[in-house]
Amino acid sequence: MIQALETKAGVTLFDYQRDFLNAAMAMQVPLRACLYYKTGAGKSLTALAGVALFGYTECLVIAPPSTHHQWWELGRKMGVTVTPMSHAKFRQNTTKVSRTTPVIADEFHLFGGQKGKGWRKLDKLALHLEAPLILCSATPNYNDAERCYCVAHILNPNGTKGGYLQFIYQHCTTEQNPFGMEPIVTGFHNYPDAAAFLAAMPGVFYIPDDAKYKIQDEIYLVTLDPAIHSHGYDRRRHKLIASQIEYMHTTRYQGLVDEAGWLHRSVMDHLLKLIAEGPTMIFAVHATVAEAASYTLHQHGIKHSLVTGKTSKQEKDLILRQFLQGEVDVLIGTATLATGTDGMDKVCDTLIILDDTDDDALRRQLIGRILPRGASTSSAQKKIFRMIPVL
Repeated sequence: MIQALETKAGVTLFDYQRDFLNAAMAMQVPLRACLYYKTGAGKSLTALAGVALFGYTECLVIAPPSTHHQWWELGRKMGVTVTPMSHAKFRQNTTKVSRTTPVIADEFHLFGGQKGKGWRKLDKLALHLEAPLILCSATPNYNDAERCYCVAHILNPNGTKGGYLQFIYQHCTTEQNPFGMEPIVTGFHNYPDAAAFLAAMPGVFYIPDDAKYKIQDEIYLVTLDPAIHSHGYDRRRHKLIASQIEYMHTTRYQGLVDEAGWLHRSVMDHLLKLIAEGPTMIFAVHATVAEAASYTLHQHGIKHSLVTGKTSKQEKDLILRQFLQGEVDVLIGTATLATGTDGMDKVCDTLIILDDTDDDALRRQLIGRILPRGASTSSAQKKIFRMIPVL
């Protein structure tokens, strides 16, 4: 049956994907499963194969809008008509979901925690859904007890009675919270961390994040207006800096970008040395920095493309296609590059993190775009640079 599915779709599944499909056929109907895969392991294809395996030809996929086109294409291959929906649309009160249509919930962390509207709606749907429900997310995103509870309750609500508090008292080590009634989780009774707990959970199919890569930090010197440090005054915007977070954002941005909106000369000189002869991705967590980098490269006559959250789906698809086909050698982008950009690993060996993120999961997801797929492939040729400011 699985072989027939591969032939029909024109794909060859990895052994771990076949293992999931074999296990799914033996599980209680309707299927409830979580694909807890490392970035780039093929969660989307595996989930749709699971839907097709049970004979369904339609499926609702809740996923970031930037990935909707990829879901459509994969659905077409698998013979499944995909109806994509954003997490924001799913959370709306007016959004209704059929009980008889399978649901794939991608990027599970975007539904929020156990008090979040998205998770509560998905959890309620799981109780009444008469078709398969498959959760998907990359391994770096599972990092706390609450997320484990959210997955566990959807997969097996009868096994997690008593709510979140009962769950952590049963499975976790805790300490008193001086600022609230809910205790602070310090660990798990029988597992080293949340990731190991989730990986061992029934209904969860786990592919460990064993990718080997090295981030090479590149130092650049930053000179800031002394008024920022001495008086917390942002002279560019003519205002006082109101918080520590604003201070961090201000120093990061002004350390990279000058008053004219260009990258500082020292930053640009360093960046030019890192840009490879072949396709290169440049990441900035802030769109303003990405736009400044684009403006500066343009002034230097370097052909490139820019993708931010403001880029339309049609524009992004065209830009990514041009990059993958070698028509553009440098691609600058924000967090939108972390999703819906499959195929980068085949053409791009260099990633420059110009403006880093504090989100380890996002950084790992971004790096995963250029890492090779498959267990037997090597990432030795991949180069990952991160620019680090020194005041």
